[in-house]
Amino acid sequence: MNKHVVQKVHFRQMREVWPFLVVLLIGLLIFLADMYELENPFFRELVLTAVSLGKSIWFVWFVVRRIRMSTEQDFFFHEFMSFIGLSVLLYVLSYAIDFYCLYQIRPDSFKGLPATSNLLDDFITFFYFSVTNFTTAGLGDILPRTVSARLFVSLELMISFFFTIFVIANLAMLRESFARKQQG
Repeated sequence: MNKHVVQKVHFRQMREVWPFLVVLLIGLLIFLADMYELENPFFRELVLTAVSLGKSIWFVWFVVRRIRMSTEQDFFFHEFMSFIGLSVLLYVLSYAIDFYCLYQIRPDSFKGLPATSNLLDDFITFFYFSVTNFTTAGLGDILPRTVSARLFVSLELMISFFFTIFVIANLAMLRESFARKQQG
């Protein structure tokens, strides 16, 4: 593969990632709004929940769209798996931000958190919590206690189920189905 083709493929992959970066930026803005207490806690929690729900719906649409697009062009398994890996990482990271923001808005949202006041330690803890949720390992050391926290965990678990069962396990069948639909 020549250098121009490789650059074109990497540029295309970067274009596919920008929506995830927007989601992370929105999460960061919610975090800053909470840090500076720009609105009342209920409003911040409501905005965070709406963003999280919208992100989850968009993620499903985005992955299905990407699989459909893969039927119209050369399919390179390693490129698709890079896309999947990056998507999962960004999705898990975005939920870690959501969990952290929710914790900052409502500290009683989670049980079992280590007694730290360090931003980095707290974020790593929520990244760990997000990874265990997404992989469905759910070790049980951190538990959601509020309705919002349970909703966030449920959304992440539903996306995880969708992603692993419907997408990865059935990738070949999905591509074949989309290809037949385009031909017929």
